[in-house]
Amino acid sequence: MIRIAIIGAGSVGTAVGYLLSRGGYSVAGIGSRSIESARRAGQFIGQGEASTDLAHAAGQADIVFITTSDDAIEQVCKDIAAQGGFRPGSLVVHTSGALSVDILDSARQAGADTASMHPLQSLPSVEDAIRNMPGSWFCLEGGPEALEKLREMLKVFQGRELVIQPGGKPLYHAGAAAVSNFLVATIGFGLELHQAAGISRQDSLRALLPLIQGTLKNIEHLGIPEALTGPIARGDEHTVEDHLISIAREKPELLGLYCRLGKYTAGLALEKGTLKKDFAQRILGLLDRYGSSGSSIYVPDR
Repeated sequence: MIRIAIIGAGSVGTAVGYLLSRGGYSVAGIGSRSIESARRAGQFIGQGEASTDLAHAAGQADIVFITTSDDAIEQVCKDIAAQGGFRPGSLVVHTSGALSVDILDSARQAGADTASMHPLQSLPSVEDAIRNMPGSWFCLEGGPEALEKLREMLKVFQGRELVIQPGGKPLYHAGAAAVSNFLVATIGFGLELHQAAGISRQDSLRALLPLIQGTLKNIEHLGIPEALTGPIARGDEHTVEDHLISIAREKPELLGLYCRLGKYTAGLALEKGTLKKDFAQRILGLLDRYGSSGSSIYVPDR
């Protein structure tokens, strides 16, 4: 049975340990700066010695997962390596989507193999991570032997491998953040416009959820840009101008955001073929004219 260690007892680390322990791996050690969080993770997983001695926790394992915050990964790895915590021939893996495998170089110099495995999924809590991770795509990075071991783990996660070019992690992560985080921000943007129209935030969200879900289904079945609909995609400049006039009057602080998103949407509509160049030029002219005053950062007033 392959032994693993979890260094960093947050949502991701606890969920990874839980799922791998149910898939035939043995959780030997759980390391954290706080003994309480390490014990809590061990109780949830059902196995693993809790410790604040990170080198001791790592030294018990064939595969060491460093699941701390991104800013801490490199230093944690260096500290464990300096204390002899990585066994020669072991595999050290981080789960960051933004950082390359190179930040684990101290483990490699200590004789371990290194890799990264990032689940392309929203994991706000342990329970959500356990529910959402299976069936997800995972971005893998590492040498041939390390990737072979990670692909065996993907069978436990029922995961699929995503391949990126060397050095592509920051752009990969930026794309993931745009899709996930900016979607939340865009929905918040829509809710504010509804509030300005006299609709309560709660009613607005309930009313918009079927539209959001329908849009996601269209994206799943049709892809981008084919799933795009709406006035910009149709070239309906009068409706777009009505939007701009109303936002300028009622929520001028959001005007720049609407214009910037509108310009990107116009590019997608041109790609789809539903927006003709002459209509696109007129709509872009409107967005330029109204958007020139909306460049400052806006903080919503709750």
